[in-house]
Amino acid sequence: MNKTPSAVVVASKYLYHAVYVQRALSTVDFRVYSSQDIIGTQLGGSLKNPLAIGAGMIEEALRCNGGQPITISGLAGIGDLMLTAFGSLSRNRTCGMRIIQGEKIEDILKETTVEGVPTAEVAVHFADQCGLDLPIFKAVNAMLKGQIKREEMQNLLMNRPLKSET
Repeated sequence: MNKTPSAVVVASKYLYHAVYVQRALSTVDFRVYSSQDIIGTQLGGSLKNPLAIGAGMIEEALRCNGGQPITISGLAGIGDLMLTAFGSLSRNRTCGMRIIQGEKIEDILKETTVEGVPTAEVAVHFADQCGLDLPIFKAVNAMLKGQIKREEMQNLLMNRPLKSET
């Protein structure tokens, strides 16, 4: 087995079950954290994947346009993304939360500036010009424009035609 240090979270309704698994599987190289937040653990583990896809798309778009891919890995890219995506004062994050709660984008924009709204449209336009398939950007943009409802977003993304990864 590879000795690269790794960490995971095991969640259970009953903390003693999670702790049992934690103690059974933890080693010097494999750290297991326990949690009772099953939903948060499931969503965190799965929703990171579209973010990672988006990060790859951004890096490739950057490279295709003459930028240096390493830049996206630094403060200008990942650092800013983490703060914008997860910071409690982020207007973009707050906008996304408010949309899912049922507020209309027009009402949100009357109260605050949300840079991601016009950027989503520009990103889709850029993708179309470059022949890039950016389904997450397209879905977010369609939702912001009122072209799809929040309940439709998952189906729009998950029911696309199957294709090879490479």
